[in-house]
Amino acid sequence: MPQHLTEAQKSWAIAKLEENRSLSEVAAELNVSKRCIFYVKKRWQEQQRLRRPLRQGVGKVSNENEDNALVEYIRQNPFATAVKAREQTLFPGSLRVAQMRSKQSGLKNCAAARKVFLTAEHKHRRVQFANEFLIHGEEFWNNVVFSDEKTFQSCNSGRLRVYRPRNTRFEENYTLTSTNSGRFSVNVWAWISVNGPGMCYQIYGRLTAEHYINILDNVMLPSVREVYLPTYLE
Repeated sequence: MPQHLTEAQKSWAIAKLEENRSLSEVAAELNVSKRCIFYVKKRWQEQQRLRRPLRQGVGKVSNENEDNALVEYIRQNPFATAVKAREQTLFPGSLRVAQMRSKQSGLKNCAAARKVFLTAEHKHRRVQFANEFLIHGEEFWNNVVFSDEKTFQSCNSGRLRVYRPRNTRFEENYTLTSTNSGRFSVNVWAWISVNGPGMCYQIYGRLTAEHYINILDNVMLPSVREVYLPTYLE
């Protein structure tokens, strides 16, 4: 049974009701439910209208200037939380709205990367080193082993997050410098080659010159021979 009436049908229904026709009689003639005619009558009596009022959408809780102030604060302070950005800029919206505004502006909340920042001299020397060995072919690099030590440390503040655009993970503005946490650390030495990762060795205590020589003689050389010596004997 259709429940939607045209303006003309609603007007006809009101006219018949004013002639003391019953709800059931009017509903039967229009082939709608009695409930439908009841609400048409009620709306006419209370609001003097036949059409439902248009629904008004919910307006934005913040204007353009307030949105821009919030986003600009986050751009200038990428490690600030949305809570602090909202407080500092007096943003009128909720925390969820503030997070949504930052995301709409292209700033994504991500876990911050940590690395040791390089000076201009460090970068120049690394590029110079790479260029010096660029002329060597594949045969040369098949016989090269790279080794290094790494200190894994805990962090007092836990995993920090940062607001940044896409593809900017390791840009200095969005990266934390590696610092000593003061809690615990694990020192590790390892080597790698074109054949894949080699020996990984945990270092106990400080890595002194004597300790380093011991690693080279008793850890690195034996483990490298296990990979490369069978190749040469074939």
